[in-house]
Amino acid sequence: MSKLASYASMMQRIRPLQAMPKVWNYLKYRTRKRHAVTRVSRSAPQIASLLLTKRCNLTCDFCNVGSFLHDENTKWKNLEANLETVKKIFENPLFDNCLLVDLLGGEPLLVKELAPIVSFLTKRGHLTNITTNGTRLLRHVAELRDAGISRICVSIYEENRAVIERDLAQINAIFPVHTCLILFRKDVENAPDALIERVRYLRDSGCLDVRFWMYRPIGETASEDELLFEDDPCYLSFKARMDEAVPGFCFWPAVTKQGPLKKLCPQLWQRVGCDMSGRMAVCCGTDMLLPGPEGNIFESDPDVVYNHPILVQMREQLLDPNAEPPEMCKTCNLLSDPGW
Repeated sequence: MSKLASYASMMQRIRPLQAMPKVWNYLKYRTRKRHAVTRVSRSAPQIASLLLTKRCNLTCDFCNVGSFLHDENTKWKNLEANLETVKKIFENPLFDNCLLVDLLGGEPLLVKELAPIVSFLTKRGHLTNITTNGTRLLRHVAELRDAGISRICVSIYEENRAVIERDLAQINAIFPVHTCLILFRKDVENAPDALIERVRYLRDSGCLDVRFWMYRPIGETASEDELLFEDDPCYLSFKARMDEAVPGFCFWPAVTKQGPLKKLCPQLWQRVGCDMSGRMAVCCGTDMLLPGPEGNIFESDPDVVYNHPILVQMREQLLDPNAEPPEMCKTCNLLSDPGW
């Protein structure tokens, strides 16, 4: 599936009247030049990532949730989403006119007030996307549908595969889902046939598509050895075989590049994210949160947060054609992806 087709599918679920300010904000973003220091009133971010919980019922070693839960100082209950906190977040101009809201975790389906949160956001005119491991989805998919969810994406891992294969056809009969798989070098090199058969199963179970995510070295067992690059023969062969096996079903991301890097990533302008304490995330490619009160939307002015020194420095490096990209961006496949 192409990006355009994916976005068009989501837009069919939008509430036009309520979404008008958000669409206008998006158009301002698309037509105005990027600056390292910017104002929310000029154009606010278009994508909001809400970290609804850090809890998860899986313990995948490549995920950053493990490092969070293994920290003795973690007070996870203070970071669990509820409707009141989400309403407070969307009173902030940084979040108010985001067109798309990604509901993330941890595992979002562990949040008790998830359906009321989806309903609130839908009624405000936001598109809502949830990413879940799917192990609790069958019991909740109908209430998410009724709450107005725009898109459900099920992440497929070895840890949840048995449950997903048991439930997926029933889930799709209620609300067809998108799926995603993380590509590790070891699997692409050594087990491409197994990946192809898994994707065939997803298609035959009624899923809308599969999106491949390139492995990023975060979490407790980060390993740059698992990175894939755009010119890797194993990746190019795998991609060709997959497209032949399931034509039109796969959504392929940008691939990490080697050599001279094109710095096209818009995430520091286009996306904003926070946890339930109001602490802001840097971007989707790291679990780093912005330090200090100027990194918290409940403690500082929106323009102060939006122009946190870390964000400004990273934007300057991305905008300067002669500067190296920020260190954390060098192994991220989205560095050369212009976004939407």
